[in-house]
Amino acid sequence: ALSVEYVIIGHSERRQFFGETNGSVNRKVKAAFNTDLKPIMCIGESLKIRESGKAEEFVMNQLKECLVGIDEEYIVDLTIAYEPIWA
Repeated sequence: ALSVEYVIIGHSERRQFFGETNGSVNRKVKAAFNTDLKPIMCIGESLKIRESGKAEEFVMNQLKECLVGIDEEYIVDLTIAYEPIWA
C-alpha cells in the first residue's frame, strides 16, 4: 500500500493546460479532505495581473473561491503554496 499523505491541487500548469478553475480546485480540496489527504493548494497570479497592480486582489479572490464551504477545522491541514506564474 502507498503511504500518500499530500496532494497538489491547482498547480498553474493544470490551470493553464487543463482549464482548472477555482471552482474545480474547491471541489478537489473538499475531496482530498474527505479521503484523509492533506491538500497543497496552489494560488498565484500572472505577470499581466501583477503588472496591472491587482495581484493582491486577484490572489485574495482565488483564496475565497477555492475555500468556499470548507470548515475551519480542516484549514489547519491545508497548505497554501503561493506560485505566481511569472516567477
